[in-house]
Amino acid sequence: MPLAGLSLACCCAALAQPDGPGGPPPGQTQPSEHGPNVERQLKRLTQLLTLTDDQQTQVKGLLTDQRQQIIALLKPAMGSEDQPPSREAMEAARTAIKAIHADTNAKIAALLSDDQKTKFAAWEEKRAQASAQHENDDAPPPPPDGEGGPPPDGGGGPGGGGPPGD
Repeated sequence: MPLAGLSLACCCAALAQPDGPGGPPPGQTQPSEHGPNVERQLKRLTQLLTLTDDQQTQVKGLLTDQRQQIIALLKPAMGSEDQPPSREAMEAARTAIKAIHADTNAKIAALLSDDQKTKFAAWEEKRAQASAQHENDDAPPPPPDGEGGPPPDGGGGPGGGGPPGD
């Protein structure tokens, strides 16, 4: 399984786990390193966009709905312990999650002032680039320095490709 699929599977598995006996009270989300955490997302957006109390309440509702939709989507897509999810199921889940995120982001943007919309759009673009970079992490890394032969141009350009200090 490619790394992106594996990371999605790990993220999805952690997200789909119900809160255990040590988890938060019903209606609250459990802090997690994986998957969307409503409180953490709300805090980040509040800081980034200077959300009003009313906006925070509305955004929290949207983020909660988003999380519930993703969990409902992932439970059947994750397969079982004996049968891991198929590549097709993971791709379908990834596509559906992107659509859920896009829908939630459009609803959030509708609540924002023009200045907040500009900041939100810039932040979303930055996140999209980071996500695309993460998806491209499946490509094999370039060879370490000194392996793979000389650069195609002979290596005489700036930086020279030599050891530091030369």
